[in-house]
Amino acid sequence: MSNIKSLGDLNKNSEQTKKFETLDPIKTFPEEVTKIVDVVVDLDKIVFLSSEGKLYQSTHKNYHEKLKAFENLPPMKSIASGYGHFLALSNEEKPKVYAWGENGSKQLGFDTNYNDVQKPTLLESLKEENIDQISCIGFCSFFLNKTTNVLFGCGDSTHGKLGKPEITEDFVEIQKLHENVANVFGGHSDHTFIIKTDGKLYSFGLNQNGKLF
Repeated sequence: MSNIKSLGDLNKNSEQTKKFETLDPIKTFPEEVTKIVDVVVDLDKIVFLSSEGKLYQSTHKNYHEKLKAFENLPPMKSIASGYGHFLALSNEEKPKVYAWGENGSKQLGFDTNYNDVQKPTLLESLKEENIDQISCIGFCSFFLNKTTNVLFGCGDSTHGKLGKPEITEDFVEIQKLHENVANVFGGHSDHTFIIKTDGKLYSFGLNQNGKLF
């Protein structure tokens, strides 16, 4: 079993409260899972990535049941989560991006007909790109090709957190956002940071209380 532990708070009047006042191993994984290498969460779901590259997802409804891996997927090497959505990057010679969850702000990059995607689904529009890094920031998603240092993005662009001033729509489909990008990371749901290949740091998004400077 994977030696993952959790700490939670049950009803203080419950007889089980003492059990959850200390870290206890999570026992919801199948016996073949030997190691969990990454964990991401959104508002009500948790996604686990195993050393075998399999994805497991729990919710408040099934957290204490044996988790089943998503089927018919290649091995994954990284995962990311935003507000209600998830991304996963496959561990292949040419990695592919998979997305699932809420898509109300086009944060999954799918056509607007996809409002709620239940399982990891291939992001066709990026399958020809060599995406090396995925990142979720609030209702936004970012995809970085470290071979060309081109950053793609989609989702909710309010407060300019996609970093492209000429974008005026609230919701933006996948498009090329920045060039010469070495890394991308989020400060919170309303602002983003990127490091360019020359080592300079750029920030964009909501600057209330001067949080970008």
